[in-house]
Amino acid sequence: MTYDQQPDDNWDWESPEQRRPQRLEDEETAEIGFPIVWVLIGGLAGLLTIGLIGLGVVQFINKRSAPTPTPPALPTLALPATATALPVVVATPTSAPDLPTSTPPPTAEAVPPTDTPEPAPPSEIQVGGYVQIVNTDGAGLSLRAGPGTNNARLVVAEADAVLPVIGGPNDDEQGETDENGEVFQWWFLRAADGTEGWGRADFLDPSLSPEE
Repeated sequence: MTYDQQPDDNWDWESPEQRRPQRLEDEETAEIGFPIVWVLIGGLAGLLTIGLIGLGVVQFINKRSAPTPTPPALPTLALPATATALPVVVATPTSAPDLPTSTPPPTAEAVPPTDTPEPAPPSEIQVGGYVQIVNTDGAGLSLRAGPGTNNARLVVAEADAVLPVIGGPNDDEQGETDENGEVFQWWFLRAADGTEGWGRADFLDPSLSPEE
């Protein structure tokens, strides 16, 4: 086929220079059409996000503007008309009176104990008292059945023994006298063993009781 021949009616013949720009336009159109979809989707998502944010802000404002419920007032108790306030008594401090100062008693000085004097023996022999046997040179005193040496010896009391006087005095039955011419006296005594008899007075001295 030559260039002089007429092309077929179904073939639009174009030169390569004429056909190439058309492909470039198609490719550019295709490249431009693809991102537009994503732009639209992003715009819708942005609008949706903005709407949700706005809805949340509106709800938050509504909650803040809602009136806060006030608690119900508590009933107050009214005092009866006859009730009166009690008087308040304020204690006024008073100064304590000056108490007299007590002075300690003087300390008593220790007094040394004094020796208790021994009781003095009686000056004479008497019934109910005591006598001590003396002047026997340790031989003791014979207690006889009567006031005289002619009477029987009942017991010999030890020398220096203290005996109670239960009777007397009686004169010597035989009338014996001492060197001065006086008649001997006899006293009725009780020995330690309980024997009772007469003892001559010149062998006796008045004495205290054995317990003293």
